Amino acid sequence: MAESTLSKISWTEFRPDQRRLVTGAALTGAGMLVAAAGVGVLVYELARAGRTWTGGWQVPPTEMASRAFHQAQSAAQAGRDAWTSYQESPVR
Repeated sequence: MAESTLSKISWTEFRPDQRRLVTGAALTGAGMLVAAAGVGVLVYELARAGRTWTGGWQVPPTEMASRAFHQAQSAAQAGRDAWTSYQESPVR
């Protein structure tokens, strides 16, 4: 069987600078914290703006949803009534 390429590599020569690795890891961690804080501020502001916007409506969103639900129920019942009362005309 052929010898793999990995077994031919001298891994003793591979020596990354540990200070740079630690610095890179620290900067990555700090960047992740800043990004998480940014996402938190973004979500908070969107939620606050949405609540302020819907709070200014004359009709509350729950009442609008309730009206739409009742309209849908009425339309569904009208459709069922139309299907049950439908009679086919005789074919000529």
